Amino acid sequence: HEQERHGEPPVAAGAQNRTDGPSMFSRQWPRFNGKSHCDLPTDGRRVHIRPMNPDLDRFVRDALAARVPRERIVAELTRAGWPTDEIGAALGAWLESDLPVPVPRRRMGLSAREAFVYLVLFATLYVVSYNVGAILFAAIERWLPDVARGRGWDPWLGPVRWGAASLLIAFPVFLFASRIIARSLKREPEKRNSGVRRWLTYLTLFIAALVLIGDLVVVVSNMLSGELATRFALKAAVVFAIAGVVFGHYLGGLRRDEDEPAKRAGGGWFGRAGAVGTLAALVVALFLAGSPQRARTRELDQQRLRDLQAIVQHLDLYRNAQGSLPATLEESLKVPYAPGGLTLQDPQTLEPYGYQVLDSITVRLEATFVSRDSVGPYGELASPFWSHPKGRYGYRFNVKSGFNSIPLDRNSH
Repeated sequence: HEQERHGEPPVAAGAQNRTDGPSMFSRQWPRFNGKSHCDLPTDGRRVHIRPMNPDLDRFVRDALAARVPRERIVAELTRAGWPTDEIGAALGAWLESDLPVPVPRRRMGLSAREAFVYLVLFATLYVVSYNVGAILFAAIERWLPDVARGRGWDPWLGPVRWGAASLLIAFPVFLFASRIIARSLKREPEKRNSGVRRWLTYLTLFIAALVLIGDLVVVVSNMLSGELATRFALKAAVVFAIAGVVFGHYLGGLRRDEDEPAKRAGGGWFGRAGAVGTLAALVVALFLAGSPQRARTRELDQQRLRDLQAIVQHLDLYRNAQGSLPATLEESLKVPYAPGGLTLQDPQTLEPYGYQVLDSITVRLEATFVSRDSVGPYGELASPFWSHPKGRYGYRFNVKSGFNSIPLDRNSH
């Protein structure tokens, strides 16, 4: 009767799912947000199909197989409380056809190769997110020192360098994997709603949530331990910013996957903001870490200081056992208890360290340093005694106390 009122010949009872001519499928389909979700091509072309409830999918398949008209299926499902968009997706998954059985539309899944790319993408996301946070935390502690929590920032140099190296490797890999996935989704948009893709995305967000919650717990714990309020606020802001970008990008992407392509195209500003923030963190890390040459000279000078410390400890043992100080450092190695790894010469120039016996309990040790104050303002060695200028520099020690030598003063040669 509907066809007769519109001036069309009635459709035979056995041809309710035919694809030729204007069908009731396209005229009476429920509308959602002002647009029909079932104005789908009937020629077998691939379409965007949302994931659906298996009970709903099974009911629609059985109803179509029993030749129940589509408008009747819509009416019954609506009466049962199903949302119109889910009804549209369920019916849109089946091609209008005159065959005696329903014809399913193609539903794309992820191949093993694509799953591998997603795993690489999300693994590098973890690496990038964690190290961006570590670098920004280090910058906050470097530029806002808290005397109540230690005076130095040198302990952060290792994490900062590790973070910079991680970003230099992981971030390009992340961008490359993202590009591969974007091209794949552009060719086959139906893959956006692959179950594997959605599961991997939510698993990634779950792990990211645990990491970010752990970071926030540490930040709040430091605040309760007396950390500066400004440092606490900035660190909390870093955690929330990283969480906002990660969750905004991926949760927003999952929501946009259910929209039409026109709506989907404008939702990438979270990703762009994350890329800019990552590059900014990398610049900060490279600034804090310094150049490789500067790092090398610093390490060499710190090795010289460690050598001097080891020599003083050995002289303590020597005098305690022998009753006097050796005339030369080489003489101190002739005793059986001399440590095998003791170094008496500069690691770079191979020149002997300066050694002078000032009296029966006092010695002077000298080394030539390449940089100024390689231990930083308060470095690993902690004591300001070990700060030094560039060039030849000496330290005096009182070694009468056995295993605990006493640094007396510093003076240049």
